[in-house]
Amino acid sequence: MKNKGFVLAALALLTAAGCGSSKKTDDAEAEMARGSYSGEKNKVTVVRLERRTFNKQLVCNGKLDAQGKATLQFAQQGTIERINYREGQTVAAGAVVATLDKRQAEQQLKQSQLAYDKALLQLSDRLLDYNLTIADTATMPENQRRAVFINTGFSDAKLNLDDARRKLADCDLRAPFAGKVIDLKGREHEPASGAFCTIIDDSRYQVRFSVLETEYPFIRVGQKVLITPFANTQLIIDGSILAINPTVDKNGQIAVTATVKGEPGLIDGMNVKVVVEDAIPNQLTVPKSAVVIRDGQEVLFRSENGRSVWTYVRVVMSNSTEHIVEPNTERGAELNIGDSIIVSGNLNLGDNVEIEVEGN
Repeated sequence: MKNKGFVLAALALLTAAGCGSSKKTDDAEAEMARGSYSGEKNKVTVVRLERRTFNKQLVCNGKLDAQGKATLQFAQQGTIERINYREGQTVAAGAVVATLDKRQAEQQLKQSQLAYDKALLQLSDRLLDYNLTIADTATMPENQRRAVFINTGFSDAKLNLDDARRKLADCDLRAPFAGKVIDLKGREHEPASGAFCTIIDDSRYQVRFSVLETEYPFIRVGQKVLITPFANTQLIIDGSILAINPTVDKNGQIAVTATVKGEPGLIDGMNVKVVVEDAIPNQLTVPKSAVVIRDGQEVLFRSENGRSVWTYVRVVMSNSTEHIVEPNTERGAELNIGDSIIVSGNLNLGDNVEIEVEGN
């Protein structure tokens, strides 16, 4: 009986202790979390906390489209004699990309020139009958000049000569603007047929992407964008929004077009990441590395008198490199302009740990 009484008393004491400790669970877990990350002297780097302009970011996927694009084909039939450029090569405006066999066109031009010269002689003879010269036709009445030109065959001869010159010129396929050759389909010594190649002006690109309807208030024409190809994430190029299509498609998205300068590493049709930026002034901004997770809470560490100070915060907004933060006042935290914020060496840092600030 004495043993039974002793067991009941022990159980009562344990129950009472359990009930009392349950009220302090949250505080105890927080203290354990703080202590679990404490350690010996740690080397850290710091930045001064200040209010700065924060670049709010909207991240989208887009595609590059060269600002100028023209598909070239010969204006007449013939055999391709020479191709002067290959795919990927740069051409100047007006450069001859390829040439047809010109022998037939040159022969036609010679015949047309001869017929023109004969008609010109006949015209001169007819004008002499009226004591006039070729120069006098400039002052003749329009109907009289036209009649003389037709009757002497001069009009037909001039039209044929002009046509022969055009056909000879059309044997040369010229670039309408400076750019690069893509999609080359023609081959030398084969008949010209259909599209020969495409010229793109890659000095600038249009970037086409879409935003959600809810994101529409965030974008505007002229707004800065950052373009990064998925093939090279180290390349970041500045651009700006060129146009916003004022309609929502069936998927609840709005089409946006930005423009960006051509750079090595960008090609037509490339998939890119588009980051739209908007400046928000006067924000408490810290590098992303300053904020760590402890006990499921967002925390940063301040440096005070050579020791770390555990500070609960809330992340208000983030971009690719920074956070806007505010102190978590519910946990008694505070932040002040000029605080030394630890940005490296904080992954395993605890509260009130001796630290060595590098660079000081």
